[in-house]
Amino acid sequence: MQYPKISIITVVRNGEKDLENAIKSVVSQSYGHIEYIILDGLSTDGTLDIIRKYEHEISLWKSEADRGIFDAMNKGLDLATGDWVFFLGCDDVLASPTIIEEVVAEITETDGIYYGNTYLKKSNQIYTGKVSKWNIALRNISHQAIFYPRSVYKQKKYNLDYKLTADHVYNVELYSRFAAHFFYMPKLISIYNDLGMSSVNIDHQHKKDIVGIVYDNLGSAVGSYYWFRVKLSNFKNSLKGGK
Repeated sequence: MQYPKISIITVVRNGEKDLENAIKSVVSQSYGHIEYIILDGLSTDGTLDIIRKYEHEISLWKSEADRGIFDAMNKGLDLATGDWVFFLGCDDVLASPTIIEEVVAEITETDGIYYGNTYLKKSNQIYTGKVSKWNIALRNISHQAIFYPRSVYKQKKYNLDYKLTADHVYNVELYSRFAAHFFYMPKLISIYNDLGMSSVNIDHQHKKDIVGIVYDNLGSAVGSYYWFRVKLSNFKNSLKGGK
C-alpha cells in the first residue's frame, strides 16, 4: 500500500487542560491520509469547546457515556476505517509533525504490527525498545507507540475486566500468536504523560491474573521467569518498607 490510511483515536473525559495540544499534534501531521476520531465520555469542563474548535479537521467525534477508557477505545476500534489504528492519549502528543509519514515509510507487511518508542515526561526516559517473549510480560508496549493493522483491530477488542491495563493483556495475547508480525521501529513516536491514571493506579484484576495470562500465552518457562521476577520485586519492596 502506497498511501495507507492511519486511524488515530483519542478518548477523553474532562481533558480541557491538555487536549488541544494532542489535537494540534495530529492535525499538523505532514501525512495526508489520517482519519482522526475523538471519543468524549460526557465531559463537564471545556473539552467539547476544544473539540468543536477543531471539528473541521477531525474526521469523527462523539460525546457519550462509556464504561471506562477501554470501552471507549473499543468503540473507537468499531468506528475506525483505517488500514492501521493508533491511540493517542488526550494528554499525550505525537513526537513530531512528520512521525506518521515516517512510520508509513516503514510499513511493508499488510498484517504487520508496528511499534516504536515513547518518551515518558515524568520519568525522563525513552520507553520501551524492542520486545521479546521474555520482556513483554514485564513491560508493555505503550499504546501511544503501536500501530495495529485492520486484520487485528477489527477482530480483537480490549478485555474490559482490566480497567487500567487491558492493553498489556491485549499485547501479550497478540504476541503469543503473531510474534513474527511484530516489527520494531527505533523511532520516537510520542511524548507520553506518565502521570496518567494507568501510571499512578493499580489494576488489581490485572495483578491477580497476569501470571496465569503469561503462562497460558508465552509458555511455562516465561511464566516461571515472570513469577520469579514478581516475587523478587515484592521481596525488595518489603525490605525497603521495613527500613
